[in-house]
Amino acid sequence: MNTAEIPSQTLNEAYNAIAERREVSPAALDRQTVDEPEFLAALAYVLGIPLVEKADLTQALLADCGKFAAELETAALMEYKFVPLARRGETLVVISSSPWDPITTEVLLGYFQQCPQIKFALASPQCLQDLFDYLKQAEAKTQETAVAGYTPKPLPAKTIISEPPGAVAPPAIAPAARTGERMPAASIVMPPGAKPPAAAATAAPPATAISGPATAGCGSPVLTQEDIAHLINILAVEIQRLVQQRTRRSL
Repeated sequence: MNTAEIPSQTLNEAYNAIAERREVSPAALDRQTVDEPEFLAALAYVLGIPLVEKADLTQALLADCGKFAAELETAALMEYKFVPLARRGETLVVISSSPWDPITTEVLLGYFQQCPQIKFALASPQCLQDLFDYLKQAEAKTQETAVAGYTPKPLPAKTIISEPPGAVAPPAIAPAARTGERMPAASIVMPPGAKPPAAAATAAPPATAISGPATAGCGSPVLTQEDIAHLINILAVEIQRLVQQRTRRSL
């Protein structure tokens, strides 16, 4: 553990606690003989907070950390050296390898504004790294599951392109016969010797993939059944494309 990051007063108090436990004077204590587990235990004692060791990383603890860190990026947690563990009322319990850092507390208060009180548990950098590794694996697994299991929602029945013969147009568009649509001349049956009406004498323009609107007697544009089916087809494809784009951004 890098002791240079620890405030000098806290560091001295930790070594004094070790000297007292060894029943030697602080001046006689050889700091080179203090290993990391002994130093961390003394540091947690001086800070008055629990110590989380590697043996404490049970599946239950990992699951609790994963639940609270699900909405946070693992990279941000690694940068500020903390992992949220639990929330008890307005108090947030956090595992950190640098609980004395005021920036860590400030960041936590910004992340969890509903918890104005922070209670730390000390962990070694290696123990915290094991936590980060677990969170990264869980994060990657969640992303893979979301991508592999994504299936677009089926389109509503009204947007299905193929329609059976004689299908009724959607009610939002009035039938052509009610809007005065001009029928093709070939479909008009005339009695023997009768002259065709002036409106039918002019041949209708040839149909195209999307025919232009026919002009009714009142000047309102109308659509044929083929036009309606084609427009619904275009709309269905566009809706599906936008849904896929939105899903990819959220992933």
